[in-house]
Amino acid sequence: MLKFVQFACLAFGLSIGSVAAQAVTPSPAMIEQFKKLPRAQQEQLAKQYGYDLNQLTGVSGNKASVGSGEVEPLTPRHQQQDAEQQPDIAKQELDSQTAKRFGLNLFNEKISTFAPVDSMPVPDTYVLGVGDSLQVQLYGKQNSQYSLTIDRDGRAMLPDLAPVQLAGLRFANARELIIERVQQAMIGTQAAVSMGELRTINVFIAGEAKNPGMYAVSALSSVTQALFVAGGVSDIGSLREISVKRSGNTVAKFDLYQLLLQGDNSNDVNLQHGDVVFVAPVKAIVEVKGEVLRPALYELASNETVTDLLQMAGGLKADAYAASAVLERINSNKLRDIQTLDLNSAAAKQTKLQNGDVLRLSSVSARVTNQVVLAGAVVRPGAYAWQQNMQLNQLISSLWADLLPTADLDYAVIVREADQQHAIKVVQFSLADLAQQPIMLQPRDIVLVFHHDNNTYQRHVLNAHIRTQLAPQLTALQLNAALVGDISARAFDKIRLADALGTSDIAARTDLKPADVESLLQAQINLLLNNLFSDNELLALTPHLSRTELLFPVLQRLKQQSSNQQDIAVVSVSGDVKVPGEYPLTENASVSQLLAAAGGATASAYLSRAELSRFINHNNAVNGVQIKHTALDIAAILSGTANDVQLQSRDRLNVFSTPDWSVARKVTLDGEVRFPGQYSMQKGETLADVIQRAGGFTDNAFIKGAVFTRRQVQQIEQEQQKRLLEQLKADIATRSLSAQMTTTAPAEAMAMITELEKQQPVGRLVIDAEQILAGNPEYNITLDDGDRLVVPRSSRTVSIIGEVQLAGTHRYDASRDVEHYLRLAGGLRKRADEDRIYVIRADGSVLVPTLKWYAVSERRLQPGDTIVVPLDTDYKDSLSLWAQVTQIFYQTAVAIAALNSF
Repeated sequence: MLKFVQFACLAFGLSIGSVAAQAVTPSPAMIEQFKKLPRAQQEQLAKQYGYDLNQLTGVSGNKASVGSGEVEPLTPRHQQQDAEQQPDIAKQELDSQTAKRFGLNLFNEKISTFAPVDSMPVPDTYVLGVGDSLQVQLYGKQNSQYSLTIDRDGRAMLPDLAPVQLAGLRFANARELIIERVQQAMIGTQAAVSMGELRTINVFIAGEAKNPGMYAVSALSSVTQALFVAGGVSDIGSLREISVKRSGNTVAKFDLYQLLLQGDNSNDVNLQHGDVVFVAPVKAIVEVKGEVLRPALYELASNETVTDLLQMAGGLKADAYAASAVLERINSNKLRDIQTLDLNSAAAKQTKLQNGDVLRLSSVSARVTNQVVLAGAVVRPGAYAWQQNMQLNQLISSLWADLLPTADLDYAVIVREADQQHAIKVVQFSLADLAQQPIMLQPRDIVLVFHHDNNTYQRHVLNAHIRTQLAPQLTALQLNAALVGDISARAFDKIRLADALGTSDIAARTDLKPADVESLLQAQINLLLNNLFSDNELLALTPHLSRTELLFPVLQRLKQQSSNQQDIAVVSVSGDVKVPGEYPLTENASVSQLLAAAGGATASAYLSRAELSRFINHNNAVNGVQIKHTALDIAAILSGTANDVQLQSRDRLNVFSTPDWSVARKVTLDGEVRFPGQYSMQKGETLADVIQRAGGFTDNAFIKGAVFTRRQVQQIEQEQQKRLLEQLKADIATRSLSAQMTTTAPAEAMAMITELEKQQPVGRLVIDAEQILAGNPEYNITLDDGDRLVVPRSSRTVSIIGEVQLAGTHRYDASRDVEHYLRLAGGLRKRADEDRIYVIRADGSVLVPTLKWYAVSERRLQPGDTIVVPLDTDYKDSLSLWAQVTQIFYQTAVAIAALNSF
């Protein structure tokens, strides 16, 4: 602090003693007196005593000291209003589809990098004024640095030199003057002069600025910098009519479009103290839409034309259709008129524009004229350039290298434009004959190559593409069961079925609800099929489509172009062909070509007999159509011994199957045959024939006990058993709801039915094997696929089952009858129904014997017989019987008592 007192005494001419008697803290008056000293003297004193001049004068950083009455330095005003303008900015972001006026985003604070710079380079032409400071560096004999500030008189004071008049001089001239003065007054000392802090000037920004008002800016500020400070122009302010007024006179006019579009800032003049920057209201605005580089709203100057507008918009895009630009204009009746301009014409480009005009430019057609498309089972599907006299073998030069291994060489088509209305026709050809029969290609031809049968190639690639396209609409794709498997085939089958029924309403949309996965799948497949041959990305997926899928858009196009004047060019094939369905009616189409389109006939096809159904005309009598059916010998047509039949619209070929065709028609022989096993058979072969082929029966064969089963009989028995069980269930339900007492609970009855359901019918067909072996044709049977004959070993036993004391099997004795075997089983039980005893023969037949003394023949048994003693369903045990008798006695006593009361 003592050091500062000494410094203050020296500065103000005070004695150290007088100051020491006072407080050591300098008073504000002392500081103010120090500030009144010349800048150079302040720096010299501060440097001598080691003080920071900025701290003493109250100036921080590089900013110049301005009086309390001066305005703030250069600061963009719109930074302080971000909070107020935030809702407007958000609204503009939401309304991104609305056209924006060109140039306004220059002042958008969010994207602007404008920042005031105090230490910017100063040009030599800069005119010095009051408040500017210069940095003077002395070197040589004397080394020191000074900061000279131009005072109100326009002078700057350099220590040990007389004041120098600098105000009004250019910076270059002032620098030379100071250097000259130093060299003259200080021999052996050189000077280097640079610009220090610039003075602050006051300018007024008026008119349609976003934030008009008085601003303090740097003396080097230009018109654009002043506009940045004011936040730019308002929504109705002009970017092209900005003027600078000085002392009531217009000294400059600035068009911001010249800076933005041409980089010309020649009119971006530097401002002076007291200048007024005036932004006029916008007078005319036009809009340009469509295929230009910079579609937007543009401010229109006087006498500007369409050419000027296109230059402002950056010019036309490469795909702009300049021959048919549309100009919308508001006429004198305040209605919009439309003009068509050919911008290829110089006269059209010179059309003068008016306020409110809208110029719209469309794009050229997406169709490519000189191209051919190759799709399907090829290695490199896509669009290729068409050349004059181009042949198909130039596109497919190698069947081995250009086609996939699954390609069908017998069937391929060319979809070709037939007329100026872009109707199509289909040309069929064989890839195998391509070398011998060259095919000329035409512009816009589509060549389709198919896989064998209805196969596909790397189907997972197509399904992955579909899942990717559905990702924005669906979430948790891995957890969605509807997206598992061949989703493309499933969706296509539904589209084709809906098209066949005439109920297809699935549009190529993507605005369906995510929950409706099946509809989204169908819409995506439909979108793919509609753009299959015009989108290069989709063309790459054509190898993964089947024959019917690849032909579907072609058939749809043929159906759409048909009318009452033009027949529908579609034919169909059904029956025993590899790919039945609809096919395009090609040029000079025949039956043999339709068979090739369907992949050929199957092995089971009966080629000697097919039927061609043809639409003849309308039959008004029956309110329908008249169809003619013609029998064809396809085998003769394919061999060339018969003429091929030409096809017409809506013809339908039906290829029949070989009668009773079966790949494996077999019968099984088991048991006591000499050569058991499976035997293939042909239609009409009998059981006797197969037994003979098997070598007959062995010596131990029990012929009467042979069991013959058939699948058809088993199916009939299953249906009968099912109906029986359903009837039993209904009876049990009826009895459980009735008041009648039952001895069996409904739950027990249902348990019994459940056990019965487990029993599978055998499907046994009763035969007489002895008669069959004897050659009796009445007993022989014709075999079916799946028949089975089981011949057991010889059996000399008789079995007894049912309600006997001891069920079992006994040795056969021809002298014994049914009664004798029942006695061997211990006799009948009380539950036995004696009147319904029956015998099951070994051959499956049933005998009901008569247990009378005179019916001896009916009581005779045979080896392998089984005696069945059924249960008496009307049997009542003694407890139930006595319960009912007691109830009868009780009711009788009550009746007698009632009679005695009278």
